[in-house]
Amino acid sequence: MVKLPEPRDPTLEAVDKAIVQSNRQEARSYLGVSALGHDCERRLWMIWRWVKSEILDATNLRRIMDGFAGEPMMVDRLKAVLGINLSIDGPDGRQWSVSAFAGHLQGHLDGAIKGLLQAPQTWHVWEHKQVGDKGFRDLNRKKEKFGEKNALAEWNHVYMTQAQVYMGLTGMKRHYMTVASPGGREITSVRTDFEKPYFDMSIAKAKNILESSTPPPKISSKPDYYQCRWCHLSTICHDKTQTAAVNCRTCAHATPVTKDVEPVPGRPIVKGPWRCDFHDKSISLKRQRDGCPKHLFIPELIPWAEVKAFDHPANEITYVTENGTEFVNAETNDWKATPRRFASKDLQHIDSVNIDKDTQYFEHLAEFDASIIGNKKGNRSKDDGIPFDDPIPPV
Repeated sequence: MVKLPEPRDPTLEAVDKAIVQSNRQEARSYLGVSALGHDCERRLWMIWRWVKSEILDATNLRRIMDGFAGEPMMVDRLKAVLGINLSIDGPDGRQWSVSAFAGHLQGHLDGAIKGLLQAPQTWHVWEHKQVGDKGFRDLNRKKEKFGEKNALAEWNHVYMTQAQVYMGLTGMKRHYMTVASPGGREITSVRTDFEKPYFDMSIAKAKNILESSTPPPKISSKPDYYQCRWCHLSTICHDKTQTAAVNCRTCAHATPVTKDVEPVPGRPIVKGPWRCDFHDKSISLKRQRDGCPKHLFIPELIPWAEVKAFDHPANEITYVTENGTEFVNAETNDWKATPRRFASKDLQHIDSVNIDKDTQYFEHLAEFDASIIGNKKGNRSKDDGIPFDDPIPPV
């Protein structure tokens, strides 16, 4: 007889839902040093470009929350040792941070530490991680097999990259990572030396991501590859069944300014500046999230069609699907035209199936004056002059 699964506790299910609801955040405005070591540059580029939002489930959020809770606990444990100087704030009195490429690459250190009994005179970048029991045991095995100074590189490439970039951008030559099991019950550590070739390689990788106007190559052409299988970007990258979200970073007109900007007296330095080539002006962070009516998708972000023509003066791109159906990404909708024209805020909700088969659907929509695709209520929206003011999936 097949054993039925145990019924879940409805209270704990409600707890998980509350965790997800209360931990939805806007996408970072910068490429994080903590993620730079990920093997797939295409994934990093798409996340930084706000191509598609990722909603973490309660299990992953609990892991993250456990890590956050473990940091102050470890701070107290370290500071209890006589002679240890642990600073979680940088010279400006705020959390230690580093940046490069005009702020498009940023990272935030857990702290800087001096007075370690094994190297009392040397300042170290300090990072704390809470990992699963399996990962905890694996680190200790790597220390025994490769030696402490080589263990981090063998254990976790993402953490190794983070360590090297933090050292390179702060000028410190040593890194000290404390690692705890869930809840902080068991603790181990690993010290790592600065390796300039590794740092240079990581910075070159960041530069390639930040200055690329199109998505970097895939890490694998196989959608069932272990790093692609559960990636939230697979529907765009591999399946080619979804269009990117609308914002300035997915627009063909937007360009990141990666050269460090000279400070203007009386005006704060803008970190991670962007410029719009169409309007020839800088774009604020709020405007980047909102977009504007001139938005045209970076062609690779409509993965289910190929570009046929790019009319720069008219500000429109003509595409053709695999089945030969043509359509235009334009400033305004015209579903009676041949080929049909779609504004980006509606095109983000469409795929090749809609374009190729839903002829009658678009004929009916053409009777309306304004966009209604994606409008859950099915009501005709009014053109009040505010660009992209209708609900858009969060980024």
